[in-house]
Amino acid sequence: MAKDREPLVGVTGSNGYLGSALVAALRAEGLDVVEYRRVAPDVIGNAEVRQLDLGGPMDARAFEGVTCLVHAAWDLRETDPRRAWERNVEGSKRLLESALDAGVERVIFVSSMSAYFGTKQDYGLMKLSVERAVLESNQVVVRPGLVYGAQSGGMASTLAKLARLPVIPVFSGAHQFTLHVDDFLAAMMTLVQSDEVPSSVIGLAHEPATSFKEIMLALAPGYGGGTKTIAVPWHPLLGLLRVAERLRFPLPVRSDSLLGLVRPASGVPGRDVAHHLGLSFRPFSVAAE
Repeated sequence: MAKDREPLVGVTGSNGYLGSALVAALRAEGLDVVEYRRVAPDVIGNAEVRQLDLGGPMDARAFEGVTCLVHAAWDLRETDPRRAWERNVEGSKRLLESALDAGVERVIFVSSMSAYFGTKQDYGLMKLSVERAVLESNQVVVRPGLVYGAQSGGMASTLAKLARLPVIPVFSGAHQFTLHVDDFLAAMMTLVQSDEVPSSVIGLAHEPATSFKEIMLALAPGYGGGTKTIAVPWHPLLGLLRVAERLRFPLPVRSDSLLGLVRPASGVPGRDVAHHLGLSFRPFSVAAE
């Protein structure tokens, strides 16, 4: 990035699991950070916080002074596909256009390993659409795997709750590409601070994949010692979840999330770019945390 102005990093979704961890890591490195939140005051403590709502109009002035923008915001509350697409996909495209119009030099879009050609998952398809716009603007896409750590959030947190059941449900043949949260933060620090990062899709995950059963046993209390599992056929479960969603029953896992678990990507993209940038990802293990 250009050296003629002081770096200022913007992070959307700064109150989410990955966004908040990234903000803390960036500030620990001594970087100035602007947080973007759906509803926010001008200042929290000594930190600058700016308002940004994916469902609303974008103002290029919101990105004034920002040199690198990490777009990690995603509205998971909306269950209607049409409204979810408008907020997340169209909102992200408006955000991208406004940020570049304001002079932001690098945009890093936090996508997902659920985004791959051939995916049937709504979440993955939406992420893919935003990826296309980001790449057409010569910016950067990262696809984190299943993120875990000492204080896991997101899907890993949901799986950890299921792993506490007396008998743990597992899906035969399912697997995930995993990513320790510390490796995510190290990778993002590199991508934010490097002078040159190619416009590409960079998978942030360890390869080869880890079986779903191994992940669930590792997340169980006692790290799987003596833990019982039961193989669950996912097709009928997917149907039951969809019926329950139409009836508006509260559920621990959405049908679309289940689809992402049982139909993952076949590989990690951009491994050559990650290697060139010096990014590394440890094998899956929760025992040492």
